[in-house]
Amino acid sequence: VTSPYSPMGDQPQAIRQLVEQVQRGDKYSVLRGCTGTGKTFVMAHTIAKIGRPTLVLCHNKTLAAQLARELRSCLAKNSVQLFVSYYNHYVPESYNEVSGRYTAKKSSINDELDALRHMATRALLENE
Repeated sequence: VTSPYSPMGDQPQAIRQLVEQVQRGDKYSVLRGCTGTGKTFVMAHTIAKIGRPTLVLCHNKTLAAQLARELRSCLAKNSVQLFVSYYNHYVPESYNEVSGRYTAKKSSINDELDALRHMATRALLENE
C-alpha cells in the first residue's frame, strides 16, 4: 500500500477480520462505515495482505470511478481497472398490452467507458 498513513483506530482489527474471512473461504464479507472513515483504505490494506486479484463491486458509476481512483492511489504498484456499463442512457424495449403500443430500445454508448471496459478485460486476460 502506497500511503504516508498507517491503519489507525479500529482499522487494523477490520483488516485482520476481513483477511481471516477471505482466507477461511467465507462467501460474503461486508465493510460498513460512514463517509470518510477509511473504508477504501481498509480495503486496500486487505487486498494487499491477501495478495490475490480482487473484484470490487459498486452500485453506481460515479462511486465506482471514485473508488477506482482511490484504490489506484493506495495500490499504485498494482493494476486497478474500472469496468462499468458503457451506456450513458439505456431504456429497454417494451410492449404495453392494454394500449398495444411498442416502444423500441433507446440507448447511447459512451466511447470512453467502452475503452475502459476493454482495458479492464485485457488486464484480466494478461494477468496484469
